[in-house]
Amino acid sequence: MKKILRTMITVLALLILPSLFFCGCGEDKSGNTINEPEITGEYLAEEYAQQLMTDGAITMLGYVNILKNNGSSYSVEITEKEVVPSADYDDGYYIADTNLVMDATLGTSARITCLEADGYAVKTADEFIEDQGDSSPNEVHIYTVYMMGDSVELIVEKAPEDVELK
Repeated sequence: MKKILRTMITVLALLILPSLFFCGCGEDKSGNTINEPEITGEYLAEEYAQQLMTDGAITMLGYVNILKNNGSSYSVEITEKEVVPSADYDDGYYIADTNLVMDATLGTSARITCLEADGYAVKTADEFIEDQGDSSPNEVHIYTVYMMGDSVELIVEKAPEDVELK
């Protein structure tokens, strides 16, 4: 009887111990990956933008117009601009046109973040399109667009005075 009890305890221990070693007890995991951090505007504008640059993204600075295509896809028209320092203007800069317009596709996992009174706000493409229609012609909205190939992955609104002047 003792031999059977000892064998059962040994078998149970062999079954339970590996699961303790291989389970991520106490870790914030979903499957085999660590859960993504909360997607905030600040995270997108800083850490995520830097990660895209590390991964080889190219950037354009300019005005952005998003159009909804048939179905659930979106196209992005980027009119490239440049912030130029100038003592002749009250703000100390002006926004120059580089005469370059580029059309791209909004990636399926693309993110958009816009400036608001209390910081950055994350927007969907539909919210961005709606805001485009609501803005007044006197408002200047300039964006840094991060692209991988011809797909836009991130759009971050910048205050013109926060853009690195050349």
